[in-house]
Amino acid sequence: MLRSLVCRFRLESFLVWMALIAVACCLSICGVRAQDAGTVPVKGELSFSVRSGLAGLWKVGYPTWHRIEIQASRELSGTIEVQTVDGEGNGVVYSDPAWVFKTSAGKPSVVHIHAKHGRSDRPIRIVAYVDGKYTQVHDLDLEERGRVLLATDPWVVGVGTDRLDLDQGLMKSSAKSSATRSQQLNVSELTQSDQIPWSQLGYCGVDAIVFSSSNPQINQGLSQEQRQAIRDWLAFGGQMILTWGKGGPKLAEYPEFQEILPGSVVEDASVCEPGPIESLLGSQDRLDMLETTILKMTSGKLEVLGVTANRVRLPLIARWAFGTGSVIWLAAEIDSPQLAGWGTRPSLLKYLMKDCWEKEESQPSRSSFLAYEDFSGQLNAMLDRFPDLQLGNLGHLVLIAGVFALLIGPLDYFFTVKYLRRPRLTWWTLLACSLAAIAISAILFRAWKPREPSINTLELVDVDDQTQNLQVRGFAHCYGGKSGLFDISSFHRLLSSDADGSAFRLVNRLDWFGQPGKGIGGFESSVTSQLGLPDYGIRAVDQGSFIGGLGVPTAGTKALEYTWFEKVKIPDQSNGLSTVAGKDDLLQGSFANPLNVDLLDGVLYFSGRAYAMPGRIRPGERVPISTSIPKDIMRRLQRKAFVAGQEQGVAWNPSDTDNLERLAELMSFFRSSGGASYTSLQHRYLSALDCSDLLKLDRAILFARLPESASNWNLQRDGVQQNAVQGKRLAVVRLVLTVQNANRSVSMLKDSPSNAP
Repeated sequence: MLRSLVCRFRLESFLVWMALIAVACCLSICGVRAQDAGTVPVKGELSFSVRSGLAGLWKVGYPTWHRIEIQASRELSGTIEVQTVDGEGNGVVYSDPAWVFKTSAGKPSVVHIHAKHGRSDRPIRIVAYVDGKYTQVHDLDLEERGRVLLATDPWVVGVGTDRLDLDQGLMKSSAKSSATRSQQLNVSELTQSDQIPWSQLGYCGVDAIVFSSSNPQINQGLSQEQRQAIRDWLAFGGQMILTWGKGGPKLAEYPEFQEILPGSVVEDASVCEPGPIESLLGSQDRLDMLETTILKMTSGKLEVLGVTANRVRLPLIARWAFGTGSVIWLAAEIDSPQLAGWGTRPSLLKYLMKDCWEKEESQPSRSSFLAYEDFSGQLNAMLDRFPDLQLGNLGHLVLIAGVFALLIGPLDYFFTVKYLRRPRLTWWTLLACSLAAIAISAILFRAWKPREPSINTLELVDVDDQTQNLQVRGFAHCYGGKSGLFDISSFHRLLSSDADGSAFRLVNRLDWFGQPGKGIGGFESSVTSQLGLPDYGIRAVDQGSFIGGLGVPTAGTKALEYTWFEKVKIPDQSNGLSTVAGKDDLLQGSFANPLNVDLLDGVLYFSGRAYAMPGRIRPGERVPISTSIPKDIMRRLQRKAFVAGQEQGVAWNPSDTDNLERLAELMSFFRSSGGASYTSLQHRYLSALDCSDLLKLDRAILFARLPESASNWNLQRDGVQQNAVQGKRLAVVRLVLTVQNANRSVSMLKDSPSNAP
């Protein structure tokens, strides 16, 4: 009995100690949770306010600006990311170490982000992390998402007052789109400085910017980053309409805008005769005297000359090039009281915006059998053809099935029944034929669908001697071979003549690439998600970005695009091109190669002419303009020649997926080649690549090929380094050279205010 009491006492003591230990653990856990609760917010503590696009408008397939305002009741800091889908409907997560927020009581934090969305009806989520831990998800509602435009819709952005009314120039196309609806001009009017993007990515997809000087709040409130964003967007292929009147001199004081102007702003004039504009448009409505800005031009193309009340002459309407973009000048504010109430104002808007986008063709398309209507689809079709990849078709299937049926049918019957007289062998011959068919199919699959990854690329290297900028926009198709999750990064080497271009060091900015339309991979496709692939990430690093966890199925491909920028050093004496006296469309002089690589098979385009260049132009080598008669640019682009006394051309064949260089040439000079009437395709999604307008604005463009690509690739599949097979790799240089037009310069000096009577 004593032993029983001792055992019970020990058991009770053990239980007491266990209870005390359990209580201590619970108190410790509660303390840790209480401590964590002091640093990590509970769900719903953060509040989000999101503004997407420009005045609520943005396009699918282009980077979209999101202004995110985050509020909290106490001090919190963290990062955010964006969850959306790509052009194929697969999930993609954008992140950037610079997307950080820090809130305090009563003080919100504002974050500017850019993400590309491939569907207009899929959710867009903002995910917040505090101390690296998942905190909260915010789904954009209909108001925060704004109105989504198709990738091919015309889109104009106005900067000024609420009297811009740019939709007075409403454009109805004469043709129907694929959705059997008339396209119309979409307008975003920005009247406050905080509505203007801080990066040139915020203007992606915009066809033209109409910038009026009428809003003092914007004129004085624009930050240096906002002004630089406008300048960079224009320099890299944008189109801007400057309507600067009374407020023009204030804007001309900023260095970013001074660089855009082809001269200097002399003064503002309170009164200017409106007669030249009335005559230009054939207006019967009287226009009051205009308040104008007097611009003394030293280059550019003068279209309408105006005269002030003091008989001072000034350019009322003019055009010039800046970088690879173009500017249209109106020396009066389009939203001024005089023009706002003018009855012929819609005609003036149409005149200013007449060349801002390619109009659709009214004739039926000859490419109705294609799954795309835009030139970007042709680019994808060419890059998706890999030299070592053989695509099986219905003919191959019919051939294999026919041979198999022939073996197990008549041949097997005559061999086993008629010749050997042993019908039971049919079972064995059937098995042998089946195994042979399986083996042959497996061998063909291995031969036609290699397991090693491969990459096809097309690079367009734009070099401008005016801004001394080098911009590369590249397109790539990655063939995965064996299925897996890919980590992809791309690097480039420097091309400036004073740089060492022997090593690939700098990272490119990578992103997915799609195409307009309802076809497979199109932005309007009804396919919600393709093949159920997992979400992947695009993370910014330094000046570029890389892709991680990209799922590619067996023998599947993925379309990508990449960009990078570089400053080049081009001496003033390297370009000595000018027009021939009395001939505005003929060139003379010489130019030098400003890059550290050879330029191959070059053609120099200028004002409707094409000049043949030497087969190889070495770094620093000076090339004189040949005295031979240049060719007509349209005849050159359409490959026309006289055969048996008749002029014959080479029609564009969309089924030809091998001539990548000619595709790049047509993308670069689409309008000059005849546009949609020649190719039967629109050029809207990549319209910023078309340099045709520059040829009319005192710019010559050398179109040449590089010996090799300027970029290199790093691929990992499921964490294992892969040596990608070099597929089709084409790098094209488009060297934009300023041409001195002596005839036009003389007339401008003659008409300048300093020489006015």
